[in-house]
Order: sequence, then C-alpha cells, then structure tokens
Amino acid sequence: MAWFIKTETFRLPRPQLLAHLQAHHAWVTQLRQQGVVISSGYLVDQAGRPGGGGLLLLAAADYAAAEALVRQDPLIANGCVDWQLQGWIPAVGDLAVGDLASAALVAGEGGGGETVPLGDGNRHHGIGAGG
Repeated sequence: MAWFIKTETFRLPRPQLLAHLQAHHAWVTQLRQQGVVISSGYLVDQAGRPGGGGLLLLAAADYAAAEALVRQDPLIANGCVDWQLQGWIPAVGDLAVGDLASAALVAGEGGGGETVPLGDGNRHHGIGAGG
C-alpha cells in the first residue's frame, strides 16, 4: 500500500456544488465503511474561511488504483473541480508506511474506519459560510 493525495480547486459556484458535495461526503463515508483508508477535508484561507477547494488523503495499492478510485468521486465525475493526484512518501512524522497496514486493519475491523489516524471522520469539504 502507498499513500496518495488528491488536491482540488472548485470550478463551480457554491449553489451548483452543494448536491455534488453531499454526494462526495456519502462516497467518502461509504469507502470508509468498506475499509478504505481515506480522509477528506477542505482548504481554508488565513482567516479560516473555506471555499477554495479540498484535499483527500488515501492509501491504495498503486497509482492506477488510486486514480481509478478518485475518478469515482462525484466532484470529479460531475466536473465540479480541477484536480491533481500525486503519490506521497512520508519521510518524517506520525504517518509512516508501516502505519498503513495497522490503519487498514483498524478500518476493516472498526466498521467504518473511525479509529484510522487520518482525521476524525467529521471533517468535510466546506464552501463558504455554513459549508
């Protein structure tokens, strides 16, 4: 397993994104319930205001598998974001390659990955106030 990061910037105005954003949240939740090691969140400016885009961190067997997965994201499938996928090799810090196996096991046993050390599962992409 390897780490991958998808970054994105929004292409559509807030009202046009909302339904796709809700579908994105459901998609991430479903993947977590299936044991995929994944965490999704939104980017904010220096004042803490969301609205520009998001970041998704996931574990996959290889780049092709990660790309196939993120192309299923409703935000991508519906043309809501400009996005980029990159592999990520942790060098220093808490998310070492050895943590992937234990995180994947916890995700599979935890019925949704609630204890996977990639976020609390309650953070989602946000767009403007109340997003």
